[in-house]
Amino acid sequence: MKNNEHRLPSEILESRPELTETQNGVLKGLIGIIPHVGTMINEIFFEIPNRIQQYRINETVEILKQKFSQLEDKVLLTDYLLSDDFFDFTRNMFENSLRIKSEDKRKTLANIYVNSFTNSADYDISNFRLFMDFIVQLSPIQIHILKFIEENESNLSQISSYSNFFDLYTKADGSYKMDRYKFKFFCNDLENKALVSFGAGLEDFKSTSKLLALEEHIEPSVTMTSFGIDFIKYLNE
Repeated sequence: MKNNEHRLPSEILESRPELTETQNGVLKGLIGIIPHVGTMINEIFFEIPNRIQQYRINETVEILKQKFSQLEDKVLLTDYLLSDDFFDFTRNMFENSLRIKSEDKRKTLANIYVNSFTNSADYDISNFRLFMDFIVQLSPIQIHILKFIEENESNLSQISSYSNFFDLYTKADGSYKMDRYKFKFFCNDLENKALVSFGAGLEDFKSTSKLLALEEHIEPSVTMTSFGIDFIKYLNE
């Protein structure tokens, strides 16, 4: 007992896994007595996560096996594979893969990961680190909007307002149907991530302001940034 007097509960549990199992068993029993939904809640908290995580890890490993088989041996036999940067990218890769349910996004994550070490990237300053996080953070709708911008940049030149942008997007094949302010939220997030630019800023929905245009005034456009172009190529691979 004396050895445990000055240890935190978390430290004791870490050193005694059987205590954690007992704790989980008690918790399962307590949840199980909740009428009607107890069994379902136990499934959600204790059974389903293990199955889902294992499936996602298995799928990620299969994708990586295909990627690695396409690489030359000399790429895989470098000092970089022993570096802290490789360790950090690998950890990031698997942590993020557990947060992704889409196979397409998992493949994109693998593309970025493989490129990180074939380019001997510095984890602390590399774009690859940001791109791996973007894959998790961006919704399928945002990825679709980003691809729409890439494919329709000429039509988005001097688009002027969110209303015009939204109307053009909703008429496109395969576009997601949504509230226009949700559309604006998604677009602003893309701009905050520096993947796209709205120039001096698009006119808001229901704007009543009048712009005193000078002779040389140019209406704002929606464009891909160089950072966004670098990112989207991994979505298209």
